[in-house]
Amino acid sequence: MRTTLKYLQAVAAVFLLLLAIAKTSRAQTLSISLNSHNVNFNLVHGSANNLGSNPVSVTTSWVLGNRNRTLTVYSYFADANNALTGPGVNIPSSALSISVNGTAFRALTFTEVYGGANAGRHVVLNIPITGTGNRTDSIVFNLDLSTGTLPQLPAGTYTGTLSIQAQAL
Repeated sequence: MRTTLKYLQAVAAVFLLLLAIAKTSRAQTLSISLNSHNVNFNLVHGSANNLGSNPVSVTTSWVLGNRNRTLTVYSYFADANNALTGPGVNIPSSALSISVNGTAFRALTFTEVYGGANAGRHVVLNIPITGTGNRTDSIVFNLDLSTGTLPQLPAGTYTGTLSIQAQAL
């Protein structure tokens, strides 16, 4: 992990916790924690509405001294074509959408600073932060099985890891 006075980052994952704290010589920190690392779906063939079993709360905490920064939190898969893998067809990231803090669902189809091409979406973008603080954002998940080959998705268990990473610039 690269850390400078101009750049802080932290990483967590929805299915497997990867928690990092970035420090500089001035004791600046940025960290992420998740209230849950598993989201399950009861899938209905051909349905566009398959909500995740639970929301995931992403708490971002920072100690910046008197420095002013902007916080962006990203969510992303490593590969847009293989976000979830299982028997038969893999599920692309475009089939998974997130709602952050009650906003409209939006698919994970953007190329972000981190992750695979067309495999991500920001959770929050350019939020001004300074001093010591934290914020919690709630992510609700939906899996759309109504397009492409997904209406014929074979029964089985599909797994994947959605990474969540924070950056303060």
